[in-house]
Amino acid sequence: MKNIVFDIGNVLVKWSPQSIIAKVFNDGQNAEKMFLDIFKAPTWYDLNLGKITENEAIHIYNQQLGIPLHQAEEFMHEVKESLTPVEGSFELLDELEQAGFPIYSITDNVREIISFLKTKYTFIDKFRGMAVSAELGVLKPDEKIYRYLLEQYNLCPEDSIFLDDILSNVEGARNVGMQGIHFTTAAACREDLKKMGVNV
Repeated sequence: MKNIVFDIGNVLVKWSPQSIIAKVFNDGQNAEKMFLDIFKAPTWYDLNLGKITENEAIHIYNQQLGIPLHQAEEFMHEVKESLTPVEGSFELLDELEQAGFPIYSITDNVREIISFLKTKYTFIDKFRGMAVSAELGVLKPDEKIYRYLLEQYNLCPEDSIFLDDILSNVEGARNVGMQGIHFTTAAACREDLKKMGVNV
């Protein structure tokens, strides 16, 4: 029996930072700069590494970028509300679980986002175990995050298939001996799983 290990962003729920920026700040001229200043800067990485809280990040954005507090709070709210289901992925996960495949997750993610997802959706309840960057202080594709899941839950890497929308993260899993699928759509993933002997 294969272990199926899901990424979350753009595998189970949609993740579009550019759309979040456009909706919250509504200034096309500065959209790219805001994207870089927020999502490609230390504060966002520190959030994902668990070094700071969401509330601390809000105040950093206010102090360092001059974003009004109410808008920084709106931004964090929209980050979570934007996480809507990827077409067909919840159904795929459910079918895999019902077929008896053990389900796990490795995700670069923020503590408050994980808490939000637990309250809004049921898919996290289906994971037998998780490796979350904010809890471990390490991001994909660092081998440590994959090894944590394998060792913590006594999984054989060769019998574990990792699904991620970012190819370098898939390669990270392969580097520790796991099988990997570069996720594009749930339908394509289903076909790739079948080729690996996972039929749902």
